[in-house]
Amino acid sequence: MHRTAALAAFTATAARGLPLRGAGLTLGLTLGLLGGLAGCSTDFTIAKTEEIPPGADTGEAGEPGPEDTGTPAGDEGAADGGAGDSGTTEGTDTGGTDGGGTGGGGTDGSGTDGGGTDGGSTDGGGTDGGSGDGTTDEPPPADDCEGVADQIYVIDKDTEELYLFDPATLALTDVGALDCGSWSQPASMGVGRDGFAYVRYSDQSVYQVDLTTLACTATSYSDRSTGFGAFGMGYATDSATTWHDQLYIANSRQIATLDTSTMRVTSFATMPSQSELTGNADGELWAFLPLESPAELRRIDQFTGTVAETLRISGFPSPTDIDTFAFAAWGGELYAFVRVYGVGSSTDVYRVESSGRLTRVATRIGINVVGAGVSTCAPTDAP
Repeated sequence: MHRTAALAAFTATAARGLPLRGAGLTLGLTLGLLGGLAGCSTDFTIAKTEEIPPGADTGEAGEPGPEDTGTPAGDEGAADGGAGDSGTTEGTDTGGTDGGGTGGGGTDGSGTDGGGTDGGSTDGGGTDGGSGDGTTDEPPPADDCEGVADQIYVIDKDTEELYLFDPATLALTDVGALDCGSWSQPASMGVGRDGFAYVRYSDQSVYQVDLTTLACTATSYSDRSTGFGAFGMGYATDSATTWHDQLYIANSRQIATLDTSTMRVTSFATMPSQSELTGNADGELWAFLPLESPAELRRIDQFTGTVAETLRISGFPSPTDIDTFAFAAWGGELYAFVRVYGVGSSTDVYRVESSGRLTRVATRIGINVVGAGVSTCAPTDAP
C-alpha cells in the first residue's frame, strides 16, 4: 500500500508454472533477488499485550502518534454483522498505491451476523457452509489447495510483476506479469486456497486472478456502492479445526468481510488507522498497522471484533518515512514488506517470530512490494 494523505493500502498476487504443493497466500510484503541479503539482519524488540478493546488508544506515552487518517464512522456495524445505518460516507480516492488512506469508511450497513454465504453460519460467517464455531460438516473438495503454492506471493507496484517468495530460503522467483487491463496500479491482494487471488487496484476496482494462468477477470465490486475506499486484505480460516476460510478487508477505520460470490461488504470491527491483513489455517486474523507510533501488529477475533493480542514494535521505520507496505503470515511467523521514501529505495523485509522478536531479513530487494498474499493452505509451523 501507498502512504500519501491518509497513508493507505496494498496487495499481492500469484504464480504460474511453479512446482505447486498444497498451500497458499495471504497478504504481505516482498523480497527481491535476495541471494546474499539473508545475512544482513537487524534485531528489534517489541512489547506484548493482550485483550485490548477494538478502537482503543494504543499509542505509547511520550511518542507522538501519526496524523488521524479518518474520523470514526458512526454505528459502523457490530461484531455480529451490523445491520442498519453504518454511517457510511463516500470514500475519497486517497488510498492505495495512488496515494493514501480512505476518506470514507463503512458499508451499506447490511449483512446478517457476519455475512456467511452458501449456508455459512452466523456470528462471523465463513463461506460455502463453514460454521462460525469452527466445525465443518463435510470434507474439503478433492482439488482443495491445488493450483496454489505454499509460499508467499508478492506483487510489484510499478511493473505488476508477480513473484513467489520462499521464507525458508529468502529466494524470490518471478512468475509473470498481470495484465488486467486497468489503467491504475495494483494496490492490495488476497489469495484463496481455491487457486484464485483477488487484486485491488488503486482505482478501487477488484479483479479475480487465476494463479495458474494469471488470467484476470473483472469482478462486480463497486466502491461507489460500498463506499469502503482503499483497503488491504487477507484470508483466515474460521478456526484451527476447519478448512473453511473468509476474505477480510480493512480500510483506515474498519475491518469487514468481503463475500467473493456477491462482492458484499459487512463491517464488524473498528481500526485506528490504515492496516494490511493476513491470516492462517489456525483461525488467526492479523492486522499490520505501520502508521501507528510505534507500529503495531494486532490479532483480531473475527467473530467478536475484539483485539486478542497486540505487539508494539520499536525500531520500525517512522510512519512519515513509509511509502508502501504489505503483510503475510507463514510458518508461524509474520512477514512485513516495507519501502521507505528515498531515491533508489526498494522494499525491505522484516520477520516477526512467534516470540515477538523482529528481524530485518533483507534490505532493498529491488522491487516495490504493494501486496503480499498467502493462502490458508500454507504451513502454520516452522519447517
